[in-house]
Amino acid sequence: MPQRGFTLIELMIVLAIAALLMLLAAPAFTTFMARQQLAGDVNQLQSVLTFARSEAIKQRRPITVEFSPPNELNASRRPEACNDAPWCYWAESAQDGGEANVMRVGQTDKITQPEDRFSLVFESLGDADISDCDDDDGQCEITLSGDAIDPVTIRVRETGSLRKVPL
Repeated sequence: MPQRGFTLIELMIVLAIAALLMLLAAPAFTTFMARQQLAGDVNQLQSVLTFARSEAIKQRRPITVEFSPPNELNASRRPEACNDAPWCYWAESAQDGGEANVMRVGQTDKITQPEDRFSLVFESLGDADISDCDDDDGQCEITLSGDAIDPVTIRVRETGSLRKVPL
């Protein structure tokens, strides 16, 4: 009579090999997930900045992108969408009554530079007022970093152009 199925020893060997493969793959998967999270945060930040610039051009008036670090005293001024977020940033336009209209909100816990509150203002022709964040070379550098992965810097120039630079 022919043998059908697996023996217990064969099954144990297959399970041991599978466990070894999973043990080897786990660190690589963790790094992969950290890179994907950082890439998502960078893309969200670029999206808000690009949106603010295009709205400034479209509406022909300044649009401000405010950046608020964790535990900042202006937490009461933050949009409701990010009251519990570590770093929060939002695009807003000034209304006639003086009240700001929040247009788009983003949040992350990965901004490492600058460390303090700052803002960027995109003017009606698309150029940027970066005086609040300028590091004396005509551009504002916003660095995002994660655990055990290379940081990514977004450079905003006075011309309003954005550039993502992996360090």
